[in-house]
Amino acid sequence: MIDSVKNYIGGNRRNVEGAPVLIISTFERGKSGFFRENPANELGDQWGAYDNGLANAYLVLKARAMGFDTLIMGMRDADALRRLFGIPESETITAVISLGYRSGEPRQPQHKNLDEIVKFF
Repeated sequence: MIDSVKNYIGGNRRNVEGAPVLIISTFERGKSGFFRENPANELGDQWGAYDNGLANAYLVLKARAMGFDTLIMGMRDADALRRLFGIPESETITAVISLGYRSGEPRQPQHKNLDEIVKFF
């Protein structure tokens, strides 16, 4: 199954070549972001993306604490992954997360200056 998933993660395939674990991260729409069965705000069914993102963050932090490395990949063919794993239409596929050991030191991209991306009031 891992090789099949690698066919659906685009250019990240080379970054996870030796990864022994690939996790498909999803959330079920309509379960989060509702108050008394009404959307809590304009995000409606998409509120679960926040909860899913938090869960993913804690997963990768715990993995790192245990000595593993991860890569969260948003580049994926969600429809193909849905068919491959029988993921219901009620779930949104947010990411594929690789779990394993790094083969070398990652190249860190140049970061923007803080004042270019943050606005303080």
